[in-house]
Amino acid sequence: MAEPQMQATSRPMLGAVSDPAPANAEIQAMIEKVKDSVEKKVDRKLPVYKATQFCSQTVNGYKFFVKVDVGDNKFIHLELYKAISGELTLNSVEDNKTETDTLKK
Repeated sequence: MAEPQMQATSRPMLGAVSDPAPANAEIQAMIEKVKDSVEKKVDRKLPVYKATQFCSQTVNGYKFFVKVDVGDNKFIHLELYKAISGELTLNSVEDNKTETDTLKK
């Protein structure tokens, strides 16, 4: 199962949110799966869409909080939920973020 590799810097206790870590290929692949939904929520196309940082939370499945570079020094924050079954859900999108904005935990 690939989830342990997607954990951020340390393995947090159940329910605790990990420290921020640089995004990796697995996180990028996850955000690509929800890109159409993200574009609908922000009401625009996102030609730049690159995960830069993430935190994770082990719940009944896994929550991921992801900072995404959308170009022109603009960022969005995504909250994703990955069920134990593997189903991926987009929980929320926060638009108009900056590179220095802290990920919601």
